[in-house]
Amino acid sequence: FQGVRAAWRSEGAVYAEVALPEEHRVHAAGFGLHPALLDAAMHTIAFHGREEADAELVLPFAYREVALHASGASALRVRVTPSGPNTMTLELADESGAPVASVGSVVSRPVSPEQFGTAATADRMFRVAWEELPIRPDGTTVEPLPVVDAEDVHRLATTPEASLPDALSLDLGGGVGSGTGDGTADVRELTGRALRVVQAWLAEPSLASSRLLVVTRGAVAVREADPVDPAVAAVWGLMGSAQAENPGRILLLDIDQETIPTALLPAMLAGDQRQLAVRDATCFTRHLTRVVEVPEAGPGGVGSGGTVLVTGGTGALGAVVARHLVAVHGVRSLVLASRNGPEAAGAAELEAELVKAGARVRIVACDVSDRGSVARLLDMAPKDVPLSAVVHTAGVLDDGVLTALTPERMDAVFRPKVDGAFHLHELTRDLDLSAFVLFSSAAGTLGNAGQGNYAAANAYLDALAHQRRAQGLPAVSLAWGMWQQAAGTGMTGRLGDADQRRMTRGGVAPLSPAEGMELFDAALRTAESTVLPIKLDLAALRAQAADGPVPPLLHKLAPPARRAARATTDEELVTGRLAGAPPEEQERILLDMVQQEAARVLGHSAAATLDPDVLFTEIGLDSLMVVELRDRLAKRTALRLPPSFVFDHPTLRMLARQLRDELEKADADASPGGARE
Repeated sequence: FQGVRAAWRSEGAVYAEVALPEEHRVHAAGFGLHPALLDAAMHTIAFHGREEADAELVLPFAYREVALHASGASALRVRVTPSGPNTMTLELADESGAPVASVGSVVSRPVSPEQFGTAATADRMFRVAWEELPIRPDGTTVEPLPVVDAEDVHRLATTPEASLPDALSLDLGGGVGSGTGDGTADVRELTGRALRVVQAWLAEPSLASSRLLVVTRGAVAVREADPVDPAVAAVWGLMGSAQAENPGRILLLDIDQETIPTALLPAMLAGDQRQLAVRDATCFTRHLTRVVEVPEAGPGGVGSGGTVLVTGGTGALGAVVARHLVAVHGVRSLVLASRNGPEAAGAAELEAELVKAGARVRIVACDVSDRGSVARLLDMAPKDVPLSAVVHTAGVLDDGVLTALTPERMDAVFRPKVDGAFHLHELTRDLDLSAFVLFSSAAGTLGNAGQGNYAAANAYLDALAHQRRAQGLPAVSLAWGMWQQAAGTGMTGRLGDADQRRMTRGGVAPLSPAEGMELFDAALRTAESTVLPIKLDLAALRAQAADGPVPPLLHKLAPPARRAARATTDEELVTGRLAGAPPEEQERILLDMVQQEAARVLGHSAAATLDPDVLFTEIGLDSLMVVELRDRLAKRTALRLPPSFVFDHPTLRMLARQLRDELEKADADASPGGARE
């Protein structure tokens, strides 16, 4: 009750005075009602008739008739009056007595202490849900110009500007069961073709104002019974990253028919949704929602009576899983496979630790991308303790923006993730497994910028789990968020401070090993084929929503904020400061802005410390930071900047000068007759 200053009862009501701590009052103006102040006001409900030692524990469950009358309060006077069983009415006023907010009723419900044991799990376990998007044909039509390959794009770019289309479409054809069936060749062919087309499209300046429609079939399951093709699903992962790097330019559409529903395209292209599906002529959009029905606590899903295979078993995550299986699930026979096997750093110590805990352990060097090696690996389970479960944690990172990806970089990530999972799936399908667990990544769902190859590989894993479930086989894909790992260990352990800050700004906090294994157990008890165990900082997401757009997938968790109308500040849009300024002053204003935004991306406190004539690589800006810097500059200038904009002007001063040229060009284009007045 740190915000409660005084509380008393009078004539059946509770009155209180609440206030923000002095150091936080300066932030009150940025909120309709500061959340800490509202929290303090809610605490006063506890003073109403709760003096009995055995009073039932209740917590707020539903709010009705909520109204905000004034914003920016730093202190409140509160009146709480009962209006029914476990129901209260709240009236909030400022220190002068003027109304600030009111709540017609706060309905509370009883809770038991046992319910708090799974609260953290329930709030960190998400899944993809689909809902109908109410759009109908409006009589207009849009006919995107179809392109099949990169050569089509290059030919199109040479046509007269007046003939250039507003939209292009890449129809990847196929559908579930239409591939070659040749192992993982389909995923390489489809993602490779999509990558080449998008790279060619982004490289053509004449197409910079166009949009791209990418059409798939069988990439996603809107309904549980929908069949999916993991190879096509990988395209959605790849294109999700492309969308993050090129906001507003790419629309993903999965359909259940041969032809594109052109009658719905105008509304689809005009909306702010980036990923849509059409089923039976109805349009659906997807979003993240909490997994709320997690069975009672206790490990489940991994049979302790057999041998469990953990790929990537000597890596940071594999070792955490191995220890957990032995200590919590009671597994007594483990095969840990990794590229270096017994020669991996810490392998001997891990084996000794697990043996001491009572397990029989075999550490094996194995390239899981090789089918023969995987077949031999599966034969290594002791005959008296046959294989009972598989946990596939193997994976590598090779991050880079979409324009920098190559077939070799795609393949490097696909081999341990995609090939390994496919071989394990095929070679164990006739075994009586209790669990088949795939360690995926939220990147496959959320589409992280700079991780197109990794997102594609993990989207494949998520779809493979769905496909196995449809075939009556056990499977769950865990699309993890960020893990908290020691520097230099594991994949996320190699992230630098700037990378960590970027993810934190994006609303993702790292999971500790203990939290991760709690979610691992919860995921095994769900009926979902794919879950996202991820620690989302919803406060950071809502702050992001108040400042600008959040990914549509997160709109249900962090709805776009309704803000009071106000003048756009110089801090947000720089064009107002440039009007009427001489050229030298314009360049200084733009350079200051570029330095400010680069400092924010780098996490520096002082923009002036950044040398404007030093190359980006020397001040610490990597390719992912460059993408973020471009997006920030586009927002501050209201310009549409191509993906290569920052790369093509690799110092802050060069960038500022080019921004001035672009703004002058945009100003001239907007003037009557296309000429500057």
